[in-house]
Amino acid sequence: MLKSAMKNKNIILFTLLFILMNGVVFYITELNKEQRVKVALDKHLYKLKVHYEVLLHHQKVSADVISKSTIAMPKVINILSQIKSTTTKKQKAILREKLFNVLKRKYEMVKKRDVLQYHFVLPDNKTFLRMHKPSKFGDDISDVRYSYKCVNKTKKQVSGFEQGKTTHAFRHVYPIFSKSSTSASDKKKNYLGALGVDFPSEVLQDYLTNIGKLHTHFLIHKDIFNVKAWERKDDDLKYLQSSEHKEYMITMTDQHTKEKCVVQNELKLKSIRSKIDTKILQGKPFSSCTIDDNNQVDVLSFYPIKNIKDKKIVAWLVSYEKSDFLSMTIKGGMIIRIISFFGLLLLFYFIYRVVHQKEILDIQVQEKTKELKLKADDLAETYRELEESDAELQELNSHLEEKIIIEVEKNSMQQKQIAESAKMVQMGEMIGNIAHQWRQPLSVISTSSTGMLMQKECGILSDELFEKYCNSINDNAQYLSKTIDDFKNYIKGDRTLEQFDLKDIVEQFLNLVEASIKSNNLDLILDIKDDIKIEGYPNELIQCFINIFNNAKDILIEQEEWNRLLFIITTQKEDNKVIIKFKDSGGGIPSDIIDKIFEPYFTTKHQSKGTGLGLHMTYNLIVEGMKGTIKVDNVTYNHNGKSYKGAEFTIEL
Repeated sequence: MLKSAMKNKNIILFTLLFILMNGVVFYITELNKEQRVKVALDKHLYKLKVHYEVLLHHQKVSADVISKSTIAMPKVINILSQIKSTTTKKQKAILREKLFNVLKRKYEMVKKRDVLQYHFVLPDNKTFLRMHKPSKFGDDISDVRYSYKCVNKTKKQVSGFEQGKTTHAFRHVYPIFSKSSTSASDKKKNYLGALGVDFPSEVLQDYLTNIGKLHTHFLIHKDIFNVKAWERKDDDLKYLQSSEHKEYMITMTDQHTKEKCVVQNELKLKSIRSKIDTKILQGKPFSSCTIDDNNQVDVLSFYPIKNIKDKKIVAWLVSYEKSDFLSMTIKGGMIIRIISFFGLLLLFYFIYRVVHQKEILDIQVQEKTKELKLKADDLAETYRELEESDAELQELNSHLEEKIIIEVEKNSMQQKQIAESAKMVQMGEMIGNIAHQWRQPLSVISTSSTGMLMQKECGILSDELFEKYCNSINDNAQYLSKTIDDFKNYIKGDRTLEQFDLKDIVEQFLNLVEASIKSNNLDLILDIKDDIKIEGYPNELIQCFINIFNNAKDILIEQEEWNRLLFIITTQKEDNKVIIKFKDSGGGIPSDIIDKIFEPYFTTKHQSKGTGLGLHMTYNLIVEGMKGTIKVDNVTYNHNGKSYKGAEFTIEL
């Protein structure tokens, strides 16, 4: 009943710990994923911003060059200066035709630089000449072109996005003077009007899609379309309801089809629709992402475009770009969670087995102790009764001898159980070593895969680096597999007499204690001969090596950090014997206890750190199990020109 309650208690405890550890792994991987997603989204948004600003700068430079070269033409200034003194429509028509002919060739050139309008407006805000449509002039644009009204009023250049009477564009409007002026009165006197150089918005969309390699949508607010006239009637320029927001229209070109940019996007954006609506209302640049059924990630970046007049957002740039980095980040997080789940499941299973077995043995020891105490009390009472009669005493002695033999046999069985318990505790230590050994390979695998993806995304992943990363992942995976095999072979515990290679056994032993060697900064020195064959029990021999190593390790870690140096293993063959030596730099064993270290229950450590059975078990396994010998001596030796003192265990088989 007690064992069953203890078992149920352990199962509940380890289940809660298992859930907690998996929760921690999930939290860490989720936090890492969120950080990587944020970095990637910021990167894509920055990329859209840079390409947008580069194009605007390019257009601004082009517009500056066009305006300066135009204003620098004497014929242009002469014609515009004559308008002031012209009173009849006929005279203005003659001047308009002259200006058109002077700039006709220049206009054909600037159109090749994507200029939509090349426009002259008089100081009274009336159109004098539209180079793209010279037949349309004389209209007052005060109410529809804030940019020209502002320039005519302030005599200063204005640039930005604007909706006009017939179309929207990125406008650059410059003041025109008959000659250089410094004072306000001179500027007013010499002022001739405004020159506008406009670039259509679809140029920006095509540039980002074709040159910047960002599939981009240019979204226009529906309010912009509430005008009576719409001058541009060409078939290449169409507008449809956008999939991104119900209040915006998308500019359609050859690269932007209804099926791809509207129909398919309606389904793709369904999961983040509310987020997009909220962010657009906030009016700040933002990024988001969508994930399809194949875990392919599309990054969407939104960048607002404001009107010149009131700085109100009237358009948005939206870029679409696939992100292999985010796809692999999501997949990598799932892989790490799965590996952690099964790794923790295996680890907690073995720890549970060890703890459960130890508790059972503790209960058995307590029960046996109570039984022995009761029997000792009975024997004492019987002995007092037998003192009254010699005859009864002799009879009791004969029975007592038989009971003592039985109790000795029981005591021997108890010692074997305790030895098995000690081995289970040591197995728990090795599980800890295995966990430490897994961390580095898993870290290398994660770093290699992430590095390979980032270099691929940046276009710098060469075949040599790809092969290097793949080899690194494979090598570490093989290492993990070998670690599992070594541990599995050790815990089998098969006691089969067989012939084995001593060097292989030493390597298996080192694999099991590698994490302990590294974590305690021990220097391991090996001198292992090849082709030494032994007939015996390999798992028991590994257990002996571990017991000797743990005994030396506990002494070495108490030394000063700088003096925690050596653990030396050597093997050699003499005649028909194999000699194995373990030597440390721990200072040696005190002379008054060196002869007792192989006795059962003898230990100098605190009871929480040792049972006193490790070296006793080692002695029995070597002497009785493999018909060999083991001894220990204190030795002084030199290594790399420095003298050391320590214990030397010698095994002969």
